[in-house]
Amino acid sequence: MSRSYWALVLNYGRWRETIRCAESLLASVESPERLILCDNGSGDDSLEALARWAEEDSRRGGLRRFSRAQAEAGALSGDERIVLIDTGANLGYAGGNNVGLRLGLASGAPHVWLLNNDTTVFPDAASALLDHMAARERCGLCGALTRYMDDPEVVQCLGGGWFAPLWGRGGLHGDGLRLPLGAEPPDPPERLDYVNGASVFIRREFLLDVGLMEEAYFLYCEELDWAARAARSRGRWELCWSPRAQVLHAEGLSTGVSNRRGKGRGLRQALTLLRSRLLYTWKFHPLCLPMALAGQVWALARKLPRRLGSRAAE
Repeated sequence: MSRSYWALVLNYGRWRETIRCAESLLASVESPERLILCDNGSGDDSLEALARWAEEDSRRGGLRRFSRAQAEAGALSGDERIVLIDTGANLGYAGGNNVGLRLGLASGAPHVWLLNNDTTVFPDAASALLDHMAARERCGLCGALTRYMDDPEVVQCLGGGWFAPLWGRGGLHGDGLRLPLGAEPPDPPERLDYVNGASVFIRREFLLDVGLMEEAYFLYCEELDWAARAARSRGRWELCWSPRAQVLHAEGLSTGVSNRRGKGRGLRQALTLLRSRLLYTWKFHPLCLPMALAGQVWALARKLPRRLGSRAAE
């Protein structure tokens, strides 16, 4: 299997953060063969800002621009390293990323590293992910050790998270753990229920077998759906993570959700998460749906007064 990979970053009105992420990828010890930037219907000047950045320095390898229709029409030709796709509308997390994933598949990408635009990768992170995938042929999705950007010694995620279908609740492994740079996690998770979507390294064969992300969610739970579909492959695929692959995550710039900064979720984000979790439960654990609904409504009822109180105090 080739050690090369493509990187995919979805932008929605945050082009400065997208550029920061892209620059960290291009500065990697093993940088991407192609870098796909998908603009998800931003209402600002993101497309032109990203195009200017890509074209202002020849060392970035040139720019190729596509509409959504052009990107989904076939394989990429030419040797431009950066591909900027205008999806034409806000297609959600899965829908926007799937435009880039289809182009990568059609063009023969052996791996795709899907990253949130509010992440910055460590220089050797790609090398660690490639090593991990090469040593584990059944690893279809590989996560990273994700740290909070505002305090890199605090962990956001050890690769992925857990989910309890009965209550429709879940969380990230290691969230809040204080771990100095260079230290090994003291109690790494033995298994992942899903790989955290802020950084997920994807094997081509996994995409061909399991498919792209489910677009019905729009936002949240796409990673859970991916993992559940992979579990139906009769053991062909595993979910893995590499503690050597480290990523900084600002978290929540696009969605407004940030547990680290104490902002929590606004009502719109909470309702979107509620919908996505119930949709996932209905699809894969239908017998748990009544309890999951009760658990989600109870959690929402607890958080809503605090949220309204914090707004009143502002």
